[in-house]
Amino acid sequence: MKHKWPVELLLGLVVAGCNLALGQSSYEPATAQSQPADEFAKLRIERASNLRDKNIDAAMAGYAPDVEFVDPGHDVHGIAELRKLYETMTTTMDSDLVFRSAKVEVTGRTAKDSGKYNETLVLRQSAKRMYISGTYETSYIRGNDGAWLIAKMVWTMDGSGTPQVYPAFDPHPVVALTFDDLPAAGILPAADKRSRIATAIARELKANHLEGTYGFVNASKMENDPDAQQAMHIWLDAGMNVGSHTWSHMSLTQNTAAAFEEDVAKNEPALAEFGQTRDWHWFRYPFLWEGDTLEKRRAVRGYLKEHGYRIAQVTLDFEDYAWNNAYTRCSAKQDGTAIAWLKQSYLEAAREYIMLGREEQQIAFGHEIPNVLLLHETAFTTLMLPDLLELLRGEGFTFAALADVERDPAFALDPDAALRYGGTLPDQFMDSRKLAYPPFTPKPFEKMESLCK
Repeated sequence: MKHKWPVELLLGLVVAGCNLALGQSSYEPATAQSQPADEFAKLRIERASNLRDKNIDAAMAGYAPDVEFVDPGHDVHGIAELRKLYETMTTTMDSDLVFRSAKVEVTGRTAKDSGKYNETLVLRQSAKRMYISGTYETSYIRGNDGAWLIAKMVWTMDGSGTPQVYPAFDPHPVVALTFDDLPAAGILPAADKRSRIATAIARELKANHLEGTYGFVNASKMENDPDAQQAMHIWLDAGMNVGSHTWSHMSLTQNTAAAFEEDVAKNEPALAEFGQTRDWHWFRYPFLWEGDTLEKRRAVRGYLKEHGYRIAQVTLDFEDYAWNNAYTRCSAKQDGTAIAWLKQSYLEAAREYIMLGREEQQIAFGHEIPNVLLLHETAFTTLMLPDLLELLRGEGFTFAALADVERDPAFALDPDAALRYGGTLPDQFMDSRKLAYPPFTPKPFEKMESLCK
């Protein structure tokens, strides 16, 4: 039987074919009950590379000969039809999926994996991007050789079933890296030191010719802490820069403008001492909260301008700090499986939220702008920074200095709105103008909170 291959079916194939193919946040604590979930997580990772490399032969080896793919309007039977669908899909589009497996059930020689997915598809001819989300259920049988084979795939699409389409990304985006909460972000693993973390991160930045990177300082963290003070010296001796993040990481939402301004002023002696001749008159709001009332927002902005500060706005943020505490606990337990999941989920979130920030720019400003990425100087960052830099380069990014990036006229724009939770510059315009966000997958905060406890 011949089929026409509409976009909806191609989309479904990408989803169904990758339910157990693409890297997914699927770690569960290592107990006997979690072994099936871990086994299928491994299958997802293996099949991810097959799809990304468009290795159809290897992908087909994971399906039963009579495999079935079902959605409300289509029913594809057998490996031959599935191969044809794969060939059509892989010649017309690239896929990036994020899956959240909710349940893995194993009964003898059969199994089911089910959950939700978000997917981005890039059409090669136009470079336009499409987004879909929904639920999946994949059924397995165990082959004679003991390997699990996909027997049936059932998927749904949220909403109307019509993907959202966005313009192509700028092929040559620019980004400045910045680090918050110096010299002590996040909790420390046992026997670790702030000076060790600063050394590792500064070394990686220098190896990538990123001297001059800004770190935003809370000087309260150096009081009576020689290790934190040494970390600051290491950062600056490596050729990096510093700016203000208030003395105590104060929330403007929870304090008056006057108290906030006093905290900014209290930070200045340390910045002058450590920064010396560097331009340390850059300011980053703690939590990216710029004022929950217009009075606060305008008062603090006026104070900063009067005292020579420029606001170091952010365009890209995936809350990288959230992985550090779980990493510290899992390191203490020497749980390698959990740490592997943390690394994988970190990069998944980075990729998705970097893309989300760029999409927001297209919506809020009508085009992409140069970027500023918010990071934190944590123990986990020392592990992940090389991979993150590789990810950025893989997305076409080149690196630039903060001052050069923020010369773009977009950074002089002010939504002049009371925003309780602030956010990146694109976030602020999305919220103040009540614009609809593109679809995205929530970060795995709940799983990270429970990990290795």
